[in-house]
Amino acid sequence: MEIADIAEKLQGLIDDDPDKAISEALQLSGNINLELLKAAILVDAGAMVKSYDAVLKGVEIFRNAVNDYQDNSELKYNLANGLHALALSTTYKDFSWYKDTETSRLEARQNFYMAANDSKASSDIRSQSFTNLGNLLWSSYRWVEAYDYYTLALTENPLNGVASSGALKMLKHASHQELGDYELLVQEIEYLATHAKENLETIFSYAGGYGVKGIVDEIKDIRTGERKKPANECEEYESFVVSNNLTLSPTIHSHEHASKYWDNVNISSVGVDVSGNSSVPEIFAMINIIKSDYILARQLFFNATNRLFNETGNYNDTLNYACYGVNESALALAQRSALDILDKVAVATLSYLGISGAKGTSFKQAWFKKPKKGKVEKEEEVKPEIFQEVENGNAALLALTEVSKDLSNKMGFLSNKQTSRNSSTHRFTILHDFGAVPTSPSGCLEHFDYEMFLRESLYTLKLARSSVLYFVQMVLIREKRLASEKDGIVMPLFVPSHEDIRGYDE
Repeated sequence: MEIADIAEKLQGLIDDDPDKAISEALQLSGNINLELLKAAILVDAGAMVKSYDAVLKGVEIFRNAVNDYQDNSELKYNLANGLHALALSTTYKDFSWYKDTETSRLEARQNFYMAANDSKASSDIRSQSFTNLGNLLWSSYRWVEAYDYYTLALTENPLNGVASSGALKMLKHASHQELGDYELLVQEIEYLATHAKENLETIFSYAGGYGVKGIVDEIKDIRTGERKKPANECEEYESFVVSNNLTLSPTIHSHEHASKYWDNVNISSVGVDVSGNSSVPEIFAMINIIKSDYILARQLFFNATNRLFNETGNYNDTLNYACYGVNESALALAQRSALDILDKVAVATLSYLGISGAKGTSFKQAWFKKPKKGKVEKEEEVKPEIFQEVENGNAALLALTEVSKDLSNKMGFLSNKQTSRNSSTHRFTILHDFGAVPTSPSGCLEHFDYEMFLRESLYTLKLARSSVLYFVQMVLIREKRLASEKDGIVMPLFVPSHEDIRGYDE
């Protein structure tokens, strides 16, 4: 049989009899194309029946292929799919599942991210990679990031119904968590459901018949709707913020704003012990600073990329197409400032949870036990207070710990952001807008392609925004639980508007 015929036969078996598909795939051997078909069937059919061994065999084939063809993003995409299936084939018992599957999920996210951002990859591979990265992030409740990547998937392929159905799930989650404007969420959910219904052919080509059935079942009761268009054109800066999903708003998707205070996510109230003092808890000051730091980093990024800072310096040309000036420095500062916000989120989280060491912590270290003196731990262990809060159902806190792993682990898809931040803080960040990016002989300079650094800085802003929203959600979840556990009268403490107190709107 021709390889195309074998593929068609085995693909048909995946939906009808996945065990038989696995059995027949194991009989395949021969050239690289047959081996890759074997791996694809083992991963897809193995995922259907949660056969860890079948998926592992497929992953091993894809990993060997990636090692042999390191520039092939389609292979990286397939390896990532296999690693994700491997994690999902691991039996979920409790929170320990995240530790047991950490390595597979870290590597999967890294490979999806590389494939999604490879300019040489096809738009289909980039779109599918963004989509599946969103799916993988959602498995650890990183719903804000997932929504962003589903949006990017639709940018790569506007007909990607799998991505619109994924984005729809994230908005339904926000609605169930009572986050965001209900009417705006419903309108967007209806639009996304309509988009998915209109693109079943793409869903079939990306996810097969099983995927089509799952998505159709999920959206069948959602009525048809259109995306609401803004009533008025907004200013350039606001248009940039809205189009890139950069508002600090509990309604996480793009929408027009009725107020000048459109970065309006807040901690509305916390429960306090009646025996405590009468001052406003520090968490309100903390969220104020976190928000204002983010808004400034976002403004810095916009001004730098639009070259709005006046230049008063003249510079030596280093004859390697490097870009020098205040706007380049402002762009590096915006990226660094966005990552600095994560450290403040970590401090605020430990302080709010009453965990010792908040003052001196960082986002990379906050969630994990310190290793005993003189002892090197193979794996980081989550602090017992963090573990207990997650076990109590605080999915937003789990999301924060998972973001930390992607930043701190060399295999994490966010680790390059940490490298860029360290470079601009302690060494010299040099951006190049043309030609090959050089290597520093001394190691004191870090050279980056300008467009790549620009894109990564925008993604860093999105990451900071996601982490702020997870932090606010973490407080909301915990406060609801604590209130439900208390007997007698519960008196939450509400704080007034800073703008009202200061008279800014008079």
